[in-house]
Amino acid sequence: MAIWKEFEIQCTDYLNRRFGAYARFIHQDGADSTVPDILVETKGGKSFYIDAKHSPAQCGQFVLLPDLETCIFEYSRQNVNRINRYAEMIMAYMNEDFDEFREAGTAGKDINMRNGSDIFASWIIQPYRDKGAEFFITNDFTILPIEEFSNYFEVSAKYRIKRSGSGNVGKSRLRSVMDYINSHDYVIMNSRIDGDKLFVTSTQNLHDTRFILRGIEYMFSLRGNEYELRKLSNTYNANVIFSIKQKSSRGLNDEDFIRYLK
Repeated sequence: MAIWKEFEIQCTDYLNRRFGAYARFIHQDGADSTVPDILVETKGGKSFYIDAKHSPAQCGQFVLLPDLETCIFEYSRQNVNRINRYAEMIMAYMNEDFDEFREAGTAGKDINMRNGSDIFASWIIQPYRDKGAEFFITNDFTILPIEEFSNYFEVSAKYRIKRSGSGNVGKSRLRSVMDYINSHDYVIMNSRIDGDKLFVTSTQNLHDTRFILRGIEYMFSLRGNEYELRKLSNTYNANVIFSIKQKSSRGLNDEDFIRYLK
């Protein structure tokens, strides 16, 4: 299990043990990235979200597209989060050094703007507020109000090229992928198909192992006791990516958090 997912579950268990008399805490399992990690339903009928962040961690991103004619960066329509004034401030800073940023590549270029950490934190806060989050929980189960984010985390940002994601193998490719891995040096014990997904078991450690078949890259991804074959995207987007590092461990005390739950 990924560290971040294990941490979300640990935080949910902790909240239920410590504050279960006042509210129910429900892990959202990460199936929908637009929903924060933990739903809170208080005994008084109030509901909101808490997001779990195991520091250090990435914490949000948005896509910028360089316009080579105007030499400015445009906010992509692909972005889930609406543009805000903090994104506009970042874009204005990057436009002053357009050529350097547009050549950032996969290594990326740090965005070292004045008061950057506070600006980046303010960008992070807005989409989480829009999604109904009112608190974060971080290392050592420190609980912090969302508006205090910049007091607890040092936030950095980098502009870099990033692969857009992965998908299911797809029904039309299941047979060719299965034939490929059976005919190469992979020790496959069993396989199963679930819709357009392909799962295999192996005595080898195949996690993150990749191969290319007919111009498409695939990857073995560990799922419990088996591996799912994932089709990697050929699309690369240029993202502003935020990273956080905890700088304070003094969060809300139990009394203040209970008072909020009541």
